[in-house]
Amino acid sequence: MPSENSTVVPPGSSIKVPRRQKPEYEQEDSPEEILRRFDTRPNQMFPDDPNDERHHIAMATKGQSKFYDPCKLTSQMSLRCLERSRFNTKKAREECKEYFDAYKECKAEWLESLRRKRNGI
Repeated sequence: MPSENSTVVPPGSSIKVPRRQKPEYEQEDSPEEILRRFDTRPNQMFPDDPNDERHHIAMATKGQSKFYDPCKLTSQMSLRCLERSRFNTKKAREECKEYFDAYKECKAEWLESLRRKRNGI
């Protein structure tokens, strides 16, 4: 027997349930918004900062078999672009070139930062 506050739905009818909105941390921002929020230098194309000391600490303390990517956010942005283009290589080359270039630039800066750190510069 239904309680006073419940609603009885007649058989054969349907109830429209509103869609749950994603929490703020799950909502996807546009690439421009991410770049605007994380851009620390005027000429930087990627949201990650591979020169941040926390990346060097994480790299030094990780296990030998563990992989660490200081350009993770940039990598995720390029993968999202690939997903949007449905992994169509010709379309992805055109649409995602900036993301790929940003990831390459981030990785190059990270490797240069590692070289300087190892050489004591």
